[in-house]
Amino acid sequence: MQAIILVLKQTELVDSIMTALFNAGIRGATAIDSVGMANTIAKMDENTPMVHLLRGILAGEDDSHKSKTLFVIVNDEQAETVKTAIRSVTGDLAKPNAGIMFGIPVSFAEGIS
Repeated sequence: MQAIILVLKQTELVDSIMTALFNAGIRGATAIDSVGMANTIAKMDENTPMVHLLRGILAGEDDSHKSKTLFVIVNDEQAETVKTAIRSVTGDLAKPNAGIMFGIPVSFAEGIS
């Protein structure tokens, strides 16, 4: 089994991703609110060491909104289907501030049919 995790900056795409997953035969996914580093750093005191430097490094990131993190747990043979469905909505995740997607092997899962 695989856990496919997507951290998405374009939160308006969540419903479309869920629909694409459903249309691809995937019947379970969860989305939660999440906050990225840029959002946290923007709220830090300017006098905190390294804050000014980190703000410069993260310049260009839209720190005015939160992100969504999606979790999908599937059999190994469904992992490519999940990735394809997600990419069909998000496009190239290598674009700046698009998001990240990764997979983690799952040693066990309960409550999944």
